[in-house]
Amino acid sequence: MKSILTWRRAVVSALAVVTVACGTTFTGPDFVTFEVIGETPFAASLDIDLSTFTRLESGVYIQDVAEGSGAVLSQGTSGTVAYTGWLADGTEFDSGTFSFTVGSLEVIPGFEQGVLGTKAGGIRRIIIPPELAYGARGSGPVPGGAIVIFRVELVEVI
Repeated sequence: MKSILTWRRAVVSALAVVTVACGTTFTGPDFVTFEVIGETPFAASLDIDLSTFTRLESGVYIQDVAEGSGAVLSQGTSGTVAYTGWLADGTEFDSGTFSFTVGSLEVIPGFEQGVLGTKAGGIRRIIIPPELAYGARGSGPVPGGAIVIFRVELVEVI
C-alpha cells in the first residue's frame, strides 16, 4: 500500500511540473456516468418499449412510426427533417427543421445512423446512447452522459 501511495505522489508531482512548464492548468479528467439504454427508466410520456425497437450494431435503437413512400435517405444524400428531442426523463430539449447531408458530420453520429434508410414522408423514433450523442460534456440543455431520444420526420430527400 505504501508503494502505491508513493507512486501516486510521484505521478501527481510529475504532472504538476509538466503543468507549470507548459503554462497550462491541469484540472483532471471529467468523471461522468453514462446512462445505459437497457437500464434507464424512460418517462411514461415517451411511451418507450424497447422490445418494439430495432437495435443497430452501434447501440442506437430505431422504430419506424410511419414508413413513408418517397426516396430513401442514404450515405451521401441530403434530406430535410423535422424533429423533436427529449432526455430520458421526458424533458424536451430541442425541436425544429433543418437540412443536412448524410456523412458530412453535420449532426451527432447516432442521429445520422438512426435516420439512414428512412423514406421521405417517414417518421422514425431514435434512441441514442451518450457516446453517439453529446458524450461526457453534453451540449446546451443536454447534460453529459445523457441518452437522447428523437422523433424525426424525413420531410424530403434533396
